[in-house]
Amino acid sequence: MKKSFVLMSFIVMAVSLALLTIPMKASAADLQVKWFGYSQITVEGGDGVEDGLSDPRIGADRVRIGYKAKLGNVFSKLQIDFNKTGENILPQIIKDAEVGYKFNNSASFKAGMFKTPVGMDFNTSGKKLDITKRGMEKALVLERSLGVMVSGRKIAGGFGYDIGYFNPTTRSGAVSGGTTGDDKAYAVRGMYDMGNILHAEVSYGKSEKAGTTPDLEDYSVLDVAASYKVQGATLKAEYIDAKNVLGEDGKDQTVWYLHAGYQFTPMYETVVRYYQGNDDLSDTSLSNTFLGLNVYLNPAKKYASRIQLNYVFASGDTDTWDGLGGYRDDAILAQYQVAF
Repeated sequence: MKKSFVLMSFIVMAVSLALLTIPMKASAADLQVKWFGYSQITVEGGDGVEDGLSDPRIGADRVRIGYKAKLGNVFSKLQIDFNKTGENILPQIIKDAEVGYKFNNSASFKAGMFKTPVGMDFNTSGKKLDITKRGMEKALVLERSLGVMVSGRKIAGGFGYDIGYFNPTTRSGAVSGGTTGDDKAYAVRGMYDMGNILHAEVSYGKSEKAGTTPDLEDYSVLDVAASYKVQGATLKAEYIDAKNVLGEDGKDQTVWYLHAGYQFTPMYETVVRYYQGNDDLSDTSLSNTFLGLNVYLNPAKKYASRIQLNYVFASGDTDTWDGLGGYRDDAILAQYQVAF
């Protein structure tokens, strides 16, 4: 059995046993369980939608259900997505499966399958995205993996951190190997929050032996991002710098975006997001511009019932683009979300 998986399994088992032995000031009656779920049904068209089907097509982005549980300082989460198939460490249908313990705001610990702490937009819930799809940077983050992580929030006013150790992040679009021997991944993130107005973060991650070629290289990624919200306006920016994509030496890629949104009534919000991607090895670039309208059908519960409409303009080296992610031609995207 591969050493990294044996080690990770041992860690998860040890943590689970340790949590059972920690004295808690709670009884079974104090168990809090919150169920959640949402479905996102889509209609997509345009030359940028490449699936071999007639245009337009009807599909789904996410069909999920899960729960969050808390008993004293112990917490857990399970989330599954019926819109996913295949296996990769755990079946793709399992999005999150974690257990943890919160010591205080300065430190909490969790183990299991969950998102690695690289990427601001990636670590935004799928039901709270500003546009219908995650954009060009999604292919470059480390995605989810089995691991352990220590986190802290609201330290010295608004600082926070995440430090994680993981199995190879083979759910990432930028990692195809790294499943043998002692291969591992890790990620760290530091952040600052000023209430709900300002958020800024810097993160870094690495997954070892990330390709399938004879000379496997480690994949690494640096992410810098910030968001600002005030009086209905939302401004965001994110930059991601990836090295050795798919384990190929010198295949480096950068993606950045600028985002502006304005909710001019409780029901309607307009958004504009511009993406720029550059692939160093092929010396090609690609741009995607999202123009969008978000309609909140129940403003009192913003994400319970929402319609999103996007038109995507593609430009740049659309015929020769050799990087990961992005639309190579224009696309029309619509999504209807119902959540509880």
